[in-house]
Amino acid sequence: MTVPNHLTDFEAQLDSLRQDSEYSELPTIDMSMYAEDTCFKDDLGDDKYYNDIFIEHRTDKSSGFRYIVDVAFLAHNFVLAIILYNLFSSGWGSVSFGMLVIPAMAWLFLLLEVGGARTGGMRFNRQAQMVHVATIGGAYSIPWRSAKPFFNHGVHGGDLRLCFPKPNHLIRNDGVEERREERNTKLPFYVHGTLDWRDVGFNGSLLRLEFYRRYMEKGLGAVQPDLSKVDKTEIHPPSQTQQSHPEHGAVLHWIARPIRKLVWLFAGGPLIDRLVRSQAGKFKWPEKIEQLCTPGADLSGIDTTPVKPRKDIFYRPRGLDGIELVNANGQRIG
Repeated sequence: MTVPNHLTDFEAQLDSLRQDSEYSELPTIDMSMYAEDTCFKDDLGDDKYYNDIFIEHRTDKSSGFRYIVDVAFLAHNFVLAIILYNLFSSGWGSVSFGMLVIPAMAWLFLLLEVGGARTGGMRFNRQAQMVHVATIGGAYSIPWRSAKPFFNHGVHGGDLRLCFPKPNHLIRNDGVEERREERNTKLPFYVHGTLDWRDVGFNGSLLRLEFYRRYMEKGLGAVQPDLSKVDKTEIHPPSQTQQSHPEHGAVLHWIARPIRKLVWLFAGGPLIDRLVRSQAGKFKWPEKIEQLCTPGADLSGIDTTPVKPRKDIFYRPRGLDGIELVNANGQRIG
């Protein structure tokens, strides 16, 4: 198991984020979103990844990076066609070294996509109240109660980051626990909280944070879509690749979607999909972590008490204006 660094070190690392204009601190996991503002749209029907013991970020599906890979391979195939034409018509003398840069970049992007699939993802283990994070050679197990959420004001609207004390024990794939020290001690250990492409922006990040908080407290039933708040057509399995449906607008669905499909086809998308799935299938969690994710697991020595939220204060997302604190009746505080 992970033995966190001293809390004083963690607080100093969090302070470095608080002073960074690229980050904004979000409500802690012992504070819940006001119920009227909570609206989940995830189809969690695949119990291999979404169940009452754990929720897992899938790596057998395309990542949010995938569109860049497709565009790069579209350019790769176009340049390759030009190279072959020049080669057969004029010989090697007509092929310049610069023409090989784009194909090389495309393969680099593909290696990153495939490497991410093979390395594995992340599990939110409600049974053990742990977050399991896969990495090269094994995985870390970190107590959920130590999570500190932040919003990163990055590209594409920004996203959720869950910060933790730096883990110093790696559970290797062979089951051995190895002590490992992180070189960068200025920043906390963090994971990307994005589960679905709709999790972007301040409000989207807060909703996903509430999703994790509710799940870890109450289980899968607490994060199901409420059909009184959301239309059935808006409920889709989580995907980090942007999806297009009629409710997103005519331009996105009827114009951008066909273009995206053509790019995917001419880039060799079906072959890339097959490669990503095959590499993701090779990933295996260490046996110790799998044991923690089985019904009736031996959890002795682990604090499995769910984090309970406050009952006197809640928050409401207000987009660019941040959050608004309210009481149980929705009345603004302060």
